[in-house]
Amino acid sequence: MGEIQIFNDEHAPGLAALFFRAMRGQTRLPGVRLPNYLREVLLLSPWTSASVPSYVYVEKSKIVGSLGVIPRPMEFRGKPITVATITQFMVDPEYRRGPAAVQLLRRLFQGPQEMSWTDGASDEVNGIWAALGGHTAPLYAFNWIRILRPFETGRSGLRRASGLAHRLGSVAGILTGPADSLLAKLPLPILRKPDSPFSSTPASPEELLDCIHEIGWREPLKPVYSEPSFSWLISQAAGVPGENLRTMIVRNPEGLRCGWFVYRIRKNGDAFVLQLGIRRRDHFAPTLRALFRDAWEQGAATVKGQSIPKYLTALTSEHGIFRHPTAATLVHSNNPDIANTVRLGDAALTRLDGECWLRFASDDWI
Repeated sequence: MGEIQIFNDEHAPGLAALFFRAMRGQTRLPGVRLPNYLREVLLLSPWTSASVPSYVYVEKSKIVGSLGVIPRPMEFRGKPITVATITQFMVDPEYRRGPAAVQLLRRLFQGPQEMSWTDGASDEVNGIWAALGGHTAPLYAFNWIRILRPFETGRSGLRRASGLAHRLGSVAGILTGPADSLLAKLPLPILRKPDSPFSSTPASPEELLDCIHEIGWREPLKPVYSEPSFSWLISQAAGVPGENLRTMIVRNPEGLRCGWFVYRIRKNGDAFVLQLGIRRRDHFAPTLRALFRDAWEQGAATVKGQSIPKYLTALTSEHGIFRHPTAATLVHSNNPDIANTVRLGDAALTRLDGECWLRFASDDWI
């Protein structure tokens, strides 16, 4: 029979080894980078709290399960709350029929936080979550994609394939650039280079935080950022190998700050939106177009993002294509008002507040 232990510094190598077994299907032993990263985000973040810790499940001195927790300050209807953001909830494949997952999640739900949530849950986690009183938040589970360069997007698909298709994708670059340039000259808005009446300029973490504080969110549940934790968050989001983080402030023609956006762009041309905020509802479309224009100028082939429930129609109008991934967004709270606010899509929950800014999945950890 195993036991739950609070994650500490000594657990980091064992947890890194579990990550390789459970998430990568590998038996190799970790080096120092992944254990150090686990310590950094789970033990040394600006929000680390002894009352809302991370957990490991240990059997016979071996870590066979884990539930990473990053406490985040938020606000609900004007009152401060603590939210437990879950990451690295995993169990060794050889122990998945045991009690580890249920016991870890039950222990978390017994904590003092007002809300627990995750934006990357599998079907298995979804089932356990529901059995313990949690809920699915389907409006946040949709993803959208805006194709900027169709031929380069097709080439990226070939490069992810194997065999002949992969080889074709590797050499097709000499054709996709000119072909996409020709498409951009056609009189079809979906094919042309995106444009906006709003301008966008790069911002430091301090400048971006000042913009967020000025504009804020109108939703009853929203994140709370402060220095230096916000600078730490941005530096962590910028640390993904092979990706460039863009933090931008958007202004209208009169110079008024109307919004902001944060996204990552990979070398393969995929851009991933982590956060987008606006001052007024009618600022959404021009701010989104400013994001698309910036991504185009950075060489992006596609822009991908998480659904923003209040702006699903606007995203469709701006040529966003929606899909429902296998990963679910889940919420648990003993306060039904908080849980229902998330379930109804009335919370400002972005990828900077979930786990998508972390680099567990995107780093090779060699």
